[in-house]
Amino acid sequence: MSRVVALGVLGVALSSTSTLCYAQTAPQAGESTAPAEGGGAEQEVIVTGIRESLAQSIDIKRNSDQIIDSIVAEDIGKLPDRNVAESLSRVSGVQVEQGIDEAKEISIRGLRQNRLEFNGRTLVSPYGRGADGPDEGAYSVLTLIPSELVGRMDVTKSPAASNIEGSIGGTVNIMTRRPSASRPFFFGASIEGVYKDKSGKLSGRGTALISKSLFDGTLGVSLGINYQRLNIRTDSFDSASGFRPFDSRFNNNPAGIPLDPNGDGSPVHWINDLRFQVLEEEREKLGLVASVNWTPSSRFRGYFDFLYARANTERERNWLSIPLSPTGSAYTQLTVDENENLIAGTFRATNVQGNGEVIQLPTNIYSGAIGGSWDVTDRLTLSGEFAYSKAQQDYTQSYLSTKTRTQQVVAFDFRDALVPAVTFPNGLDLTNPANFVFNTSFDNFFDYASKEVSGKLDLVQELDGFVRNVKLGVRYNRVNSDRGTYRNQVVFSGTSAPVTNFPGNWRVAEYPDFLDGVEGNFPRAYMIGVPLGTSDYVCEAIVPTCAPEEFDPTSSYRLVETTYAAYGQADFRSSLFGIPFSGNVGVRYVRNKVDAFGWAGVRYDLDTVRPNNQFVRYDDWLPSVSLRFEVAPRMLFRLGAARSMARADTTDLTPSFSVVESSGVATVGNPALEPFRVNSLDASLEFYPTKGAIYSLALFYKDVETFLYRRVFFEEIPGFTPDPANNPDGLFAVTRTVNGQGGKIKGFEAQMSQPLSFLPDPLDGFGVNATFTYVDSSTGILDVRTGEDLPLQGLSKYNVNLVGYYEKGPIGVRLAWNWRSKYLSSISSGGSGSYYRPYDSLSASMNFDLNENVKFYLEATNLTNTPNRRYSVFEEATQTYRLSGRTFTAGVRVRFGK
Repeated sequence: MSRVVALGVLGVALSSTSTLCYAQTAPQAGESTAPAEGGGAEQEVIVTGIRESLAQSIDIKRNSDQIIDSIVAEDIGKLPDRNVAESLSRVSGVQVEQGIDEAKEISIRGLRQNRLEFNGRTLVSPYGRGADGPDEGAYSVLTLIPSELVGRMDVTKSPAASNIEGSIGGTVNIMTRRPSASRPFFFGASIEGVYKDKSGKLSGRGTALISKSLFDGTLGVSLGINYQRLNIRTDSFDSASGFRPFDSRFNNNPAGIPLDPNGDGSPVHWINDLRFQVLEEEREKLGLVASVNWTPSSRFRGYFDFLYARANTERERNWLSIPLSPTGSAYTQLTVDENENLIAGTFRATNVQGNGEVIQLPTNIYSGAIGGSWDVTDRLTLSGEFAYSKAQQDYTQSYLSTKTRTQQVVAFDFRDALVPAVTFPNGLDLTNPANFVFNTSFDNFFDYASKEVSGKLDLVQELDGFVRNVKLGVRYNRVNSDRGTYRNQVVFSGTSAPVTNFPGNWRVAEYPDFLDGVEGNFPRAYMIGVPLGTSDYVCEAIVPTCAPEEFDPTSSYRLVETTYAAYGQADFRSSLFGIPFSGNVGVRYVRNKVDAFGWAGVRYDLDTVRPNNQFVRYDDWLPSVSLRFEVAPRMLFRLGAARSMARADTTDLTPSFSVVESSGVATVGNPALEPFRVNSLDASLEFYPTKGAIYSLALFYKDVETFLYRRVFFEEIPGFTPDPANNPDGLFAVTRTVNGQGGKIKGFEAQMSQPLSFLPDPLDGFGVNATFTYVDSSTGILDVRTGEDLPLQGLSKYNVNLVGYYEKGPIGVRLAWNWRSKYLSSISSGGSGSYYRPYDSLSASMNFDLNENVKFYLEATNLTNTPNRRYSVFEEATQTYRLSGRTFTAGVRVRFGK
């Protein structure tokens, strides 16, 4: 603990300039807070303190015609957040998925297909739409944007025609701080030290923001910068493919267990391999935002926004792997449980592998927009914007594995264990290089690049009477997504490459604290390959004649998506039986064109590869209506209905077709995939008893006409034959994304925020904020092992957020707990579900205001140190068990200016 206290003295990095931010001026009752096409509004209200930030968020929700939830920056900074995804986890209906040490992805009302915006324009990812890159999208665009530079985030759950299409759960607009004519000068900065107990290393963050008003308030300029360098470590048990169904090769097993013991039509399942893994990273991030507001006259307003985000991740991953077999005779003994999982056994002969991997992920994101609005007349306003965004990532992966010279007898046991225990033969020294030879090496290079060019024009005509204005608009955008893949792989035969012959390419990995606190018998020291060693490429160090950087066309693609959109919307206000109401009604038309280019063939056989170019076009009409009734002075009732669509992930639209005959697997894309199409109904009842307080209940129903899901199919591929040793039936395991026939989503959100200011002093500083979400879904896809209807991927049925705080005088304290129930991760090759167990996280923060200009604070995240645990259908079938550890932060904030 002394190290944590020392951080406060050192003040090495900056958590958040939350007290520096500006929140958007609250609109008048009935006025939507979502500008046409996501444009920004001037931000000028200073937010300082927990209560004030919550009150601002509630005001935004209350005054909107649509169903919107917001986070104002003090709420982001006051509670420790490692990225904007984790900040969003406190919004009702939003669920986050954990990646490596931090949240990586969000679902809104059970759906992952959501639009991410930065100041109203597309937040471009190097991968295009959806997850890609290493570890199932662990380095998504949400992990790259520093929450310290964010002024406010809006989550719009009921769309209007003027909102850009592309989300079926909700749209997240991440807004930075903008200069204000009412503030001549402002400067804020903070530095903080970060200690992660898993890595045992000290890291830091720093942030600064300056804003200046010039020329009698006609020009406002602001600049924000954030820099951070973090050291991360995670320990895990994992498997390459998880549990898979046995085939007829299981029949000749020593225990005489039938292939399908309970006769339900589903065979016994086995785990592909056992991996005990340590991942260490150094993450460096730089964020820069700039904004200019220009108001030369009362009729014209112009602006310029810019974002630059750079992230450079250097990671090393080492693991010991024990490959298993689908052949029953390969075991001397085995145990199959009542759920038909092979949970214990002794494997007759396997080469234990020590693996080393090095990954580098330099990523750059640029996003800029210029726009303005012109009051043509007192009642007619014309506005427009041109935006350009670009994201790039060079993903370099080098891998070198070793294996034991001779095959070993290894026992494993999943029974009554979070992580399976393993037992090696007596006398086997996993740290002796004489016992190991090189097994496989490869160098992979992936060049990702996406860019978007967009332009829009909007017209607003103010009217008298029931219809208060009419909005018309058009938008054009073009997105180019490219992935170039370069590979090299060498498989060493037999014992031809002893590790002792190459002293620069092996070492003993020792982790005496591996999975500390987890009971079990598993390896903590073992031989690994060192991929880079003395050469830029693995194969150059060991096989000088290798040819690195061979282009792999079957894993490369180019995708051009062009969208034309137009909308018409009417905003209205009136009363019915003495009840004031307001809202909007409109329709949006969207035309999408997809030009997809890729290749099909065997991955390492260029003679089989042929180009594949496809063109697709589809059109959508998206009507919407929102109603807001002021049923009482402090009570609102809302109704909404809309049709929405979301396009398939970029990688799913590629026409590339990659076949690996030796392993009998293939991956197929499909540019002709239909988008998600959803018809939604929303209703909410909201009560605002006092300033900063809300009690609300929202119901929602979504009829999903078509959705997308990925699974593995066993099928023949004309012209190709899999290796009979791996696939004796001649079928390939083909991974493809397909359209589902439809599904249903229904649920409700309950929210409560209440400052306890009615309590006597000093208890009046307490307050509480809580949300509860229930989401149920059906897809019509049955789990082959249980016969149950599978839910949508990434959807937890239950989600809870509970925040308690105390703010009185110079002291502020907050404690926050987040919990989500189990959720479907993926559909396995056997057609069964792979799930993550329930996950919870506890965070805390406290601050002391030395004066109005200086504040000290301490923060802690993941205090429960909850593991991420994934399993195949039944909980004893563990596929992943991952621990990331706790994070402690100490720092100081300063601010000057009014």
